[in-house]
Amino acid sequence: MSEEVTYATLTFQDSVGARNNQDRNNLRKRGYPAHSPTWRQAALSLLILCLMLLIGLMTLGIVFLQTSNGINSDSERLNQLQKIIHQWQDNLSQQLSNYKNLPTKEEYLKSQISSLLKRQGQMAVKLCQELFIHTSDHKCNPFPKMWQWYQNSCYYFATNEEATWTNSRNNCLDQNSTLVKIDSLEEKDFLKSQPLPKFSFFWLGLSRNLSGRSWLWEDGSIPSPSLFSTIEYAQINGSKGCAYFQKGKIYISRCSAEISWICEKKAPLVKTEDLD
Repeated sequence: MSEEVTYATLTFQDSVGARNNQDRNNLRKRGYPAHSPTWRQAALSLLILCLMLLIGLMTLGIVFLQTSNGINSDSERLNQLQKIIHQWQDNLSQQLSNYKNLPTKEEYLKSQISSLLKRQGQMAVKLCQELFIHTSDHKCNPFPKMWQWYQNSCYYFATNEEATWTNSRNNCLDQNSTLVKIDSLEEKDFLKSQPLPKFSFFWLGLSRNLSGRSWLWEDGSIPSPSLFSTIEYAQINGSKGCAYFQKGKIYISRCSAEISWICEKKAPLVKTEDLD
C-alpha cells in the first residue's frame, strides 16, 4: 500500500515538472524572454554610465582644446592688433609733429625765397645802373628820358616850366608820379647835387593839411624833424602853406606862387633779360 502511494507521488511530481517545462518552452516560443539576473542589469547600467562619462569627458576635452586654440589664436591676433595700433600711433604722432613744424618750415622757406628775390632785384638794379651810366640809352633803363635815377626812384626836374603848387601836383599825377617826397638826408643830398639853374625853386610834395595845424607829405605821412635844420624847421612853423626846395634847403611859400617842381615815382622792376 505504501509503495503505491510513493509511486503515485513521484508520478505526480514528475508530471508537474514536465508540465512546467512545457509551459516555459511554450512561453519562449511565444516571444517572452526569460528574466535576466539582477547582476546583469546592474553591470549593464554601470557600463552605460561609464560610456556616458567617457563621451562627456571626450566632449569636454574637445571643447577645451578648441577653446584653448581659440584663446591662443585670439591672443596672437590681439598682439598683432596692438602692434599695428602702436605703429599707427607712432606714425600719427610723427605726422602731427610734421604738421606742427610745417608752418614754421613754410614761413622759413618763404622768407628765404623773399630774401633771394630781393637780393636778385638789388643786383639787377646795380648792374642796370652801371650799364645806364656807361650807356645812357641802354634798354635796361626803366625810366623815360629826362628822368634821373636814384636808388629805387626816379625824378623829373621841370626846370623850364612854372606853375602853382596845385597845378604842379596835377602835372606829376598826369605822369603817374607825385611831387617829390624827401625820405632821408641822402635823398636830400642827391637833389642838392643835381646841376640845376642857380636861381631855381622847386615845389615839394609837402604842405599844410586843411586844418592848417600840421605839415604832411602827399601820402599823408608826417615829415621827420631830422630832415630839417633848425632854421628850416622854424620856417615850416610859419603861416604859409606849401614847401619848396632851393639850393639844398627847404623853404615855405604861398601855394599860389608859380615856380618849377620835381616829380618822383618808384622804379619798376628791372628785367633780367634786359641786362643782355
